[in-house]
Amino acid sequence: MDHHDHDARSCEHGHGHDHGHAHSHAGGLHRKALTYAFIITAGFMVVEAAGGLLTGSMALLSDSMHMLTDAAALGMSFFASRLAGLKPDSARTYGYRRAEVVAALANAMLLWILSGYMLREVYERFYHPVAVLSGPMLVIAGIGLLANLACAWILHAHSEENINIRGAFLHVISDLAGSVAAIIAGAIIYFTGWFRADTIVSLMIIVLILFSSSRLLVEAFHILMEGAPKGLSLKALEKQLRAIDGVSDVHELHAWSLSSGFNALSAHLVVKDPAKQQAALKAATCGATDTFGIRHTVFQVEGEPVENSSCDICAH
Repeated sequence: MDHHDHDARSCEHGHGHDHGHAHSHAGGLHRKALTYAFIITAGFMVVEAAGGLLTGSMALLSDSMHMLTDAAALGMSFFASRLAGLKPDSARTYGYRRAEVVAALANAMLLWILSGYMLREVYERFYHPVAVLSGPMLVIAGIGLLANLACAWILHAHSEENINIRGAFLHVISDLAGSVAAIIAGAIIYFTGWFRADTIVSLMIIVLILFSSSRLLVEAFHILMEGAPKGLSLKALEKQLRAIDGVSDVHELHAWSLSSGFNALSAHLVVKDPAKQQAALKAATCGATDTFGIRHTVFQVEGEPVENSSCDICAH
């Protein structure tokens, strides 16, 4: 049997260094975006918490607590991004890329815990409304909106290519919506004196938090469960492998993601003609990379099909 462990760089002549440099450069940009967002979020969190205590606004207090978790989430995201950039070693042969996914999962779970605490406070306020200083509340919520817009703009450019950044981005988006809702509540209280508007807005913020974090939670769980990469058709991939000259069968086909944008693949190829085995290996590897964007592949070539060709058949 012939084993072949391959990454995307060997399919590109002369571009290995550029690819590594590009990945490192992207990681640096991600960390810089996280740093700027953290400074803005942590700074305004103090302002909003003080404003919530001063005005008696549950919406501001809830949003400031949300921003506290945002600051913690951004800090975790930055730490995870640093870990993801570390080289593989004997203990972590794939490196530390999964740290970003773990951080994203922790961020989502943190939001759910926060929501449970906020629901308890909202329940108390609904039956026992508290007077709110609507004028200062409007000013602070307006400043919060600007701060969140700045953070969202910084993180948006990186959110689609990295699950870790996307987790931080979702935190900021839910905060942004919270600021808008707090402004609306402040306006209602200012013009009508209906203090329950503050409580209702707090409930809306909680629902928004749960909605935005659910998708992130599912995506992170899917990756950690070694699910097939998002958007990858295993049927199309298998069809392409079977179409390679000399390949008569494909089995033990597995595809998974180490982190967002870094997909891996392993498969057994049956190539009966020994003269075609090396060419089939190269075609399989480069085809998986060029067509499906898979960056790490492991192929095992078999001269004859072996049923249950895994360690399950090994004699003990």
